[in-house]
Amino acid sequence: MSDSSLRRDLGPISGYATIIGILVGAGIFRVTGEAGAVAGSAVPFAYLLFAPIVLATALAYSVFSSTPLGQRPGGAYIHISRTFGNYYIGFVAMWMKLVAFVGAISFMSTSFGEYMNFFIPGQDSRIWGIIVLLVFYGINILGIKHYGRVQIGMLSVLIISILLLVIPGLAVVDLSYYQPLLPKGWSGLFGAMPILFFSYAGFETLAQTAGETRDSTRTLPLIFVRGVLASVIIFFLMSFVAFGVLPADVLAQSQSAMADAAAEYLPPWGASVVALGAMSAFLTSINGSVLVPSRMFFVFSEDRLMPRFLSAVHPKWRTPHISLIISAVICSGLIWTQSSEFLLKTGLIGIFIIYFLQGVALMMLPKVNHSLYESALFKPPSLVVTIIGLFTSAVMLIFMLAIIKSVFLWTMIWLVVGSLLFLIGRRQGSAEGFDYEARMTKDMILEA
Repeated sequence: MSDSSLRRDLGPISGYATIIGILVGAGIFRVTGEAGAVAGSAVPFAYLLFAPIVLATALAYSVFSSTPLGQRPGGAYIHISRTFGNYYIGFVAMWMKLVAFVGAISFMSTSFGEYMNFFIPGQDSRIWGIIVLLVFYGINILGIKHYGRVQIGMLSVLIISILLLVIPGLAVVDLSYYQPLLPKGWSGLFGAMPILFFSYAGFETLAQTAGETRDSTRTLPLIFVRGVLASVIIFFLMSFVAFGVLPADVLAQSQSAMADAAAEYLPPWGASVVALGAMSAFLTSINGSVLVPSRMFFVFSEDRLMPRFLSAVHPKWRTPHISLIISAVICSGLIWTQSSEFLLKTGLIGIFIIYFLQGVALMMLPKVNHSLYESALFKPPSLVVTIIGLFTSAVMLIFMLAIIKSVFLWTMIWLVVGSLLFLIGRRQGSAEGFDYEARMTKDMILEA
């Protein structure tokens, strides 16, 4: 079936709930304390350093989302493959991102299970992780409208808990904890950035909703930029309060850093609300992330790089139910075998790769695909586009080089696996008579 069979039931509010829910989700609650062991109380300023980096990457997505390609699911895969007219480059990059997201969904579901012990001690985190995972997959199967409503509701709970943490917390911040500003030097500050990147990773999930968002080419570009800016402010304020009420070495050993910080100045019920907000953060991240693997399978299947049944759409709910079910089975297996954290670490470089190639695609867009560039509703001057793309790709290349040694072998293995899947899918599609050139040309005509 074509992507037009997906129902466009998401509006701007659901878009903001998706991007903010993904960003202000598991990362800020999970890795902030861990980063404190590396950078000390400089963590809030490390979050600010990410602002221009993530904003530049978001602008790259804004440009592509404002073209006719912004009407289709697939995100960076569609953007990259159609910019260069090459299926393989887009596929193998998105395959690495798929590995990362499958690991991230499983990891966050397990983390939610661990937070359940704050309320019900002695619970098996795997059981709760699988329960919450299957609930969200069920909601997503029943319709994208239900996904949007649930995401908005959970984000509302999260925002309330953040306000409860930040507003009274700012009044009790001890500025002596920030003396000196860089307790572990610039090396500590920069050393914490790869850890904190997990907080910012995933904002491009919004691009996966393009085939189900009303007037997507006009609404999504603005949501990308505004959503990232709002998240940067929230990250800074939350971490500033946390490191202003507890020493960095204490937060570094905490599994629930924000709840522990809130317990310093809020009554017991207040700390419980913050802990509930942390759980809502995991839930909004899980719910948003669930979109990604299924829509990737869907668009790969549309381009006949994966089996045709993966692009099947439920006749009543208009969702890619087969892809959602397969994703749920894979993630549940990772949770039960406790393999998700390993997969997340080896797959994190996939996020860097996709951002790197998105930056390269933006940088080259006016030159290699001028008609696509001209079709954009959000179209900065070509020089600005080149600078943004160059900056994004250069920073992501630095991040890749920083971690490649520790994950080089597994990166190569996953790249080989992705390449083999591409070759198998392409051979099957050709045997069935699928016209790859016509498919690519069709999108080029739409751009024109």
